[in-house]
Amino acid sequence: MLVTRRSVLRVSLAISMAIAGVRVHAADGAGEAGVIEGTITYRADAKRPWRYGRYYINDASTAALAEAVVALRGKRLAEAAGPAEPATVTIDQKNFQFVPETVVVRTGDSVTFTNSDDAQHNVRASGRIADFNVTVGRGQSHTVVCDKAGGAKDPIQVGCIFHSSMRAWVFVFDHPYFQLTGEDGKFRLENIPPGKYDLEVRHPAGDLQRRTEVEVRPGETLQVDIAVSPDDKD
Repeated sequence: MLVTRRSVLRVSLAISMAIAGVRVHAADGAGEAGVIEGTITYRADAKRPWRYGRYYINDASTAALAEAVVALRGKRLAEAAGPAEPATVTIDQKNFQFVPETVVVRTGDSVTFTNSDDAQHNVRASGRIADFNVTVGRGQSHTVVCDKAGGAKDPIQVGCIFHSSMRAWVFVFDHPYFQLTGEDGKFRLENIPPGKYDLEVRHPAGDLQRRTEVEVRPGETLQVDIAVSPDDKD
């Protein structure tokens, strides 16, 4: 299970790429826009163990947290970014898991659900930004257009009516300033218009969320390293 999750995480990153410290230096090709980069780590508590933490923390010595959603929240972001060509990401149902289980997309993008198992599967979600319930047999697929943004707070939560342990999350943003961390826990958000924002971190599998205020300055890179813990439960 761990090997599968790691290999899938690399593919997912190819599709979409407590504050420990903050430092600022000149951004590459300094201009009007700014950059935020950093690392997300997990601060464990022996009294409150995370049962599935081993699937998302590859190296206990660094505690880097994989599959964490990192995104900005601010009123001017969607307008500043402008339109983008729609993209499509794929979530497969393989070995009775959604693979990958977490994806991040922009409004207008699509998610195609496929089924590589011999068993019959289903994809369903209900809520403010998506509502579907479709059976997907072996070799079949179903595509959902993500036309409403829920941000870091309100992802599309996907399940399978035939296999209750299967779960996936689709985070939809109305701007491009978001990323899913890899095994090294790192993120880098580029071309950000200067201003004050909330930097949000969400890890749905761990029920973790954290938010901090940041200020992006023209032509500078802001380093923000964030450690989440059981205290940051949803």
